[in-house]
Amino acid sequence: MVVKPILKYLLLLIISTVYKSVAVSIIKDPVIRSATPISNKTWENWNGAIDISPNAIFEPSTLQDLIDIVKLAKKNNKTIRCAAQGHTVSSLSVTDHYLVVVNNLNKAKVQKHSKYGWTVTAEAGMSLSELDQALRAHNPPLTLNSETVYNSFRVSGVIAVGAHGANPRSGIMSDQLNSLKIVTDSGEVREFNEEINESEFNAAKVNLGLLGIIYSVTFRVQPMYNLIMNDNYVSINEWLNANNVKKLLNSSDGIELFYWPFNGFNQSDPNPFDTNKDLVWVKNWVRTDKPVSITQKQLEQLRKTQRQGMILQYQLLSSLLKNPEETPNITSSIWEDFISSGNKSLVLEAPDAFHYVPAEESVKLDLMEFGFKVDPDFSNVVTEFLFAIKTMYKFAKQGKFPLNYIIDLRIIKSTKALLSTTFDNDSEALYCQLDFETAYRTPSWEEFGKFMAKRYFDKYKAKPHWAKEWEFIPNVTSYLSNVLSDQIKQFEQIRAKYDPDKIFFDNKSLQEIF
Repeated sequence: MVVKPILKYLLLLIISTVYKSVAVSIIKDPVIRSATPISNKTWENWNGAIDISPNAIFEPSTLQDLIDIVKLAKKNNKTIRCAAQGHTVSSLSVTDHYLVVVNNLNKAKVQKHSKYGWTVTAEAGMSLSELDQALRAHNPPLTLNSETVYNSFRVSGVIAVGAHGANPRSGIMSDQLNSLKIVTDSGEVREFNEEINESEFNAAKVNLGLLGIIYSVTFRVQPMYNLIMNDNYVSINEWLNANNVKKLLNSSDGIELFYWPFNGFNQSDPNPFDTNKDLVWVKNWVRTDKPVSITQKQLEQLRKTQRQGMILQYQLLSSLLKNPEETPNITSSIWEDFISSGNKSLVLEAPDAFHYVPAEESVKLDLMEFGFKVDPDFSNVVTEFLFAIKTMYKFAKQGKFPLNYIIDLRIIKSTKALLSTTFDNDSEALYCQLDFETAYRTPSWEEFGKFMAKRYFDKYKAKPHWAKEWEFIPNVTSYLSNVLSDQIKQFEQIRAKYDPDKIFFDNKSLQEIF
C-alpha cells in the first residue's frame, strides 16, 4: 500500500525537475527571453478585411527585441511579416508564422545635418501625428515637406508601401528619406542610404517588408512654414480641362481634385443622371508668409466637428449597403450640406494643411488606387478623371452603385525607388494617382474595380497602390510580374543578399509576383 504514494511522489518529482530544467534553459536563452509573444493570438486590420491568427504576435519596444525576434524565427524555422496601424488593406501583413506589430517603437530624435540642415530619426512605429508634434516642439519648429492625409499612419508603413501626399515636387514620402535602418535575415542592423550604396537605398525605400524589419527612418526636414489651403467647388463643364489643371499645378505646392458621387443629382429632374450638373472639389496649397488664420484651439474644434461629420456621413453611407439604389439621393444631400459654406481659404502650418481631415478609425472603407504617367499636356489626367465619373454613371443606369464616397486625384513626382508604383528613369516625370473610396463592402465594388483596372492596365501599364485593394483583379500578379520585371530583377539581387533564407518572403501575392 505504501508503494503507490511513493510512485506518485517520484512521478511528481520527475515532472517538477523536467519543468525546472526547461524553464532554466528558456531563461538562460536570451533569444527566447527577450522575444516574447503577446497573449493575443489574433490580429485585424483597420477595416476588418484582414483577420489572421498567426503562430505568434510580437509587439517589440526596443531594437534588441527586433533582433531577437529575427533570431527566434531563424531558430524555429519561422517566417515574419510586419504590421503597424493596420491601414494596409491588401494582404501584405498576412502570415501564418510570426507577425511583428511595431507600434511600440515610437521614439524620435532631431539632428543637425551638414548637408540638409536638419533631419529627424523616427522609430518604425511612430505615427505621423507624433512625428509632427516632435518637430513642431523643436527649436526651431520643423516640418516634413509632404505627408499622407491621415496622420495616424506609422512611419514604417508609409515607407514600406510608398505612400504619398499631394506635393508634385516631393513625390512619395520615401523620397524625403536620408537613410533607414533595417534588421535583416542575419539579425544584423543594416543602414541604407544614398551615400553608402544608391542602388540598395533605392531598393530599401519601398521594400514591402521584403528586406527585413524596418527599425527606424531618417527624414530630411526643414523649418516650419505656412500654406494657404484653398477649397473651391467648380463646374465640371466650365473648369475641368487639361490647361486649367496644369496651370493650377504649376502655381501650387500641391493640388487635389475630388469628385463626390452624383453631387448634381436631382430626383425631380427629367434627366437626373447628368454629369454636366456635377461639380468638382478643387483643393490646392500655396506657400505663404501670412500668419495662420485660426488658433490651435479653433483647429482642434474644427477637427472635432469634421470627425463628427465623418461619422454621420459614414452612418448614412453604410445604410446604402442594403439599399444601394438610394445612393444618388444620399450622396447628393451630403454634398449639399458639405458645400453650404461655399468656397473657403485657410492659412495653416504645413502639417495641419497636409492632414486636412482627421483620421477617424470607425469609418471603414474599401480603397483602390492606380498610378499612371502624366502626358506632357495633361490631357490624360482629365480624360481618366472624367472616364471614372462617366463609368460610375454607366453602372448607375444598370442599377449598380459601386462608389458612394469619393474619387480623388493627385499628381506627384516620379521616384527612383524600385518597387514604387511611380518608379521612372525620368526624374522629372509626373504621375497621376487616381484613388477610389467607398463604404466597406459596397455591392458591385469589385466589379467596378476590375473594369477600371483593365482600362488603366491596358492603356497605361498603370500600377495599383500596394497598400490598397488589388488582389481581386484577375491575373494581377502575373501582370505586375511583367510590368515590374526590370525593377524586380534589380530588387531580387539585393533581397538575396539581405534575406537569403527568405524569412521575410512570406506572402502569397508577392511570391507569385516575384
